[in-house]
Amino acid sequence: MSIKENDVVFLLGAGCSFDAGIPTVNKMVEDIENSLLKNKDEWKGLQDLYFYIKSAILYADGIFGKFHNTVGIEKIMNVLSELEKKEKNLVYPFIANWNNRLIDLAGANFEGIRKLKKLITTQLINWIKLEDYRAADYYRHFYEFQKEVGKSIRVFTLNYDLCFEYAKPHGSELELGFDENRTWNSLRFDSNNQDIEAGIYLYKLHGSITWKRDKDQGHILKSSVHPEEEPDLIFGTDTKLQSIDPYLFYVYEFRKYTLESKIIIVIGYSFSDEYINNLIKQSLEHKPERVLIVVDIRQDEEKVKSEIQAALKLKSSSQIVIYSKSAKEFLENDLTVTEISKYLPKVEDAFL
Repeated sequence: MSIKENDVVFLLGAGCSFDAGIPTVNKMVEDIENSLLKNKDEWKGLQDLYFYIKSAILYADGIFGKFHNTVGIEKIMNVLSELEKKEKNLVYPFIANWNNRLIDLAGANFEGIRKLKKLITTQLINWIKLEDYRAADYYRHFYEFQKEVGKSIRVFTLNYDLCFEYAKPHGSELELGFDENRTWNSLRFDSNNQDIEAGIYLYKLHGSITWKRDKDQGHILKSSVHPEEEPDLIFGTDTKLQSIDPYLFYVYEFRKYTLESKIIIVIGYSFSDEYINNLIKQSLEHKPERVLIVVDIRQDEEKVKSEIQAALKLKSSSQIVIYSKSAKEFLENDLTVTEISKYLPKVEDAFL
């Protein structure tokens, strides 16, 4: 059975770039705690504040019985972004006083919060920016799969890195949404746009290290050739996700194409983003014939399936298929029309 346009949609998480040498969000936290806070002078003075923030996150999870939750870099940055707003935070009028310990560590004006956030942002770029992108060459198999399908495919990624861009083979078409002036335009994702020839439409749901806001032109989004010092990124369910393009548009597109798809392929995603999880859950419940293929390096297939079922709050795990291997192994060995088409519904009108 052939794969038609929009039959397959992809979602990529940090694990997809791990084989290229980019650390996962949890590994980034380990690097902060085991190296940066101990060895870098500019970090040492913020150690107590960092530990306070992380402890507060774990405490909040524990209140709801989530004792086994890990704290990734995105969750830490999301909390810092909310604290940075201080009195401008939406819930501030309902707070009697900031915690005295927080004020002691962050300073009366929360300058410590801003400094810690800036240090992590700078380090984030260092983690993500590869000196040699040949290690990400396995990403070219997305392009090969698209050529084999013969139709455009939609890829949504939670990653800020440039692996997808640098792995593009000569002659392949990748649409990122930026015009000849490097200005973002949603119309470039319209399949009916005759001016655009795209093999792959790439949606960077949380931004990119090469994105910036042009403050002199109404905060429009621009793309740079090289990583920005202060790139336009969001962390988890940041408020920008709900209010500013391209993030609002990308979420709408993710909803649209997951509901149109027959197969959702998830690679290297931890299922820790409730916003994304709800959209995947909605898609699976909308059509029982829809299949969720998950590529996860852990070898206990049943445990992984059970955890995903719990994260998505599904009544059954029957729609979930697990490939217990790395992203690199899956892309090199399994991402073919012959393999993926096995999961297409046997009855063609199941999605009518």
